[in-house]
Amino acid sequence: MKVVSKNLINLLYSILDYKVQEFGCSFYVSGEFLKYVKDFKIINERICCLRLKAKWFSCTLINVHAPTNEKREEIKEEFYSLLEQNINQIARSDIKIILGDFNAKVGKESIYKPTIGNESLHNETKNYLIKMIQFAIYNGLNVRSKTFPYKDIHKETWYSADSRTANQTDRILISNRFRSAITGIRALRGPDIGSNYNLLKINFKAKLSAKNGNKYNEKGKMVNIFQKPKWKQEYAIEINKKFEILENLDDEDSTDNNINEKWENIKTIIH
Repeated sequence: MKVVSKNLINLLYSILDYKVQEFGCSFYVSGEFLKYVKDFKIINERICCLRLKAKWFSCTLINVHAPTNEKREEIKEEFYSLLEQNINQIARSDIKIILGDFNAKVGKESIYKPTIGNESLHNETKNYLIKMIQFAIYNGLNVRSKTFPYKDIHKETWYSADSRTANQTDRILISNRFRSAITGIRALRGPDIGSNYNLLKINFKAKLSAKNGNKYNEKGKMVNIFQKPKWKQEYAIEINKKFEILENLDDEDSTDNNINEKWENIKTIIH
């Protein structure tokens, strides 16, 4: 693992051979969010994982760079097999999000609509690219990057060298249970990142864990009072005294005290 910090931005990335510098996955983490990072794990030059602590659930992000179709079948099988192994090792309570370049142009086939949606840039999925969809179905994942109705220019994630061909190959997959946490995904055409890829903006709703520090917990203190027999007995005696006073109140009508005055007296005794 290599960590580089600059201008309050932390880069966590994995490159197995620094001399070749081929492939590699990375996460940029803003300084203010670094305290929520629970773990960063390198699987290989194509897969790495980042685990964040949220309020109710931890969130595991898996960054991937899938082999292209030209690669040998064994390489593609190894990639998806290794990815599945690591998904199975993640805590079931975690929000699982897989993001990155799957090198797969997914279409709009109705048979896969529950998994991939109907808002793809492409109309047809090539047979050799069905593997990614099958992987998502088998592991209970939803391809959220295909479900939001943006203009085509906001779906294009990759451009050819001559800028004449545009594809949508970057994918965001999330476990079905938490799919509603992602409310929008679109490509950003403005930022110049020195690449033929566009950045993807994800609208994701999840509360990060709050740091309470030494804040006094009044509710917890009250619970502890009733766990101590002595304090519990003293509390019961005090309550009995309150009710004895209520029982001794004059039940007869009084010309001097109306019902509102009696109610104020009762509230004072109770408090």
